[in-house]
Amino acid sequence: MATKRAKKKTTKKRATRKTARKATRKKTAAQPATSRWKRKLLILLALIVCILSGMYYFGSFETRARMEQCALSAINLPRTSAVTPAPIAAVLDNLHDLLPSSEGLVVEGGELGRNDNSFFLAGIPHSRQAVRVLPNPSHSNLFSENSLQATCVAIRLDDATKKKAEADTGIQVDARVAQLTAQALTDAQWQPQPIAPASALIRQHGTRGAKDAQLATNHFPMSEALASGVWKKAMHELTQRYPQRFGEVWIYLGPVYSNNSLKLASGILVPDAYYAIALDLTNAGGLRAMALLIPSDAESKNLNDYLTSITQIEKQTGLQFLPELGFSIRDTLGNYVSPSVW
Repeated sequence: MATKRAKKKTTKKRATRKTARKATRKKTAAQPATSRWKRKLLILLALIVCILSGMYYFGSFETRARMEQCALSAINLPRTSAVTPAPIAAVLDNLHDLLPSSEGLVVEGGELGRNDNSFFLAGIPHSRQAVRVLPNPSHSNLFSENSLQATCVAIRLDDATKKKAEADTGIQVDARVAQLTAQALTDAQWQPQPIAPASALIRQHGTRGAKDAQLATNHFPMSEALASGVWKKAMHELTQRYPQRFGEVWIYLGPVYSNNSLKLASGILVPDAYYAIALDLTNAGGLRAMALLIPSDAESKNLNDYLTSITQIEKQTGLQFLPELGFSIRDTLGNYVSPSVW
């Protein structure tokens, strides 16, 4: 009996070894096939890159422009998607900014913004209605006595300054416009929301920025859906990602009204839409701009859906931006609509 058991164990061991050897041979045979497949793929990719590089380097201006546009289109779709994770979006931003044509339309900027600390680039916007400038340490407010609302809030941000302070969601009455209170800006679904985000003002100006963000003159009646939705996304792009990518940016924010704008019980008008204009001076001394017009009932979170021109915003607000630029330059830049958000 002991001999039979020993023979069975020996037979099992041999069968196990045989199976193991077969598996090893299969694995060993599969590995070279996989390696060959990977090598072929890498060679093919390298060949495609070489061909495309040659076409770009030796091609005509039109060929390079078309190739850049194709690359931008391919990058922009996932880059601007609401579902793209932030780390991947950051990588796509870098790829986007490496392409020469990603700057869009660039006009002569000269020495604009180089030697002053103004929140307004190329001059304070002209207005068809009576306004006054309410200066603050962290931003400048072009204020309308008529509507008791800002027509333009201007901020200037750079990536070099990164201060910290506690943000407060409370609203402080601005002594220069004492009648504008939190109660005057509140009615049913409409709640006072800051147009220049506290996070941006704090990062640039610390505690002073936190206090300025609370001013009632920096607030508008806005629905919670808009404030926590597309407007929040737009402010994240313009006031956080843009300074990181471009070093320094000027941002103009404000309301758009119509003859049929809703009135709160206090008489304060509810904007039909909000605009945002981003201005950037390139390293070569050029000036470029991008404009957004976001309706107060906006639902889409894709910022590309709200791209517009500065001229369109001027028509609806009665403001004239960049008044110190020459007419032809201002006209060219003003009528330009960026094909996608930067």
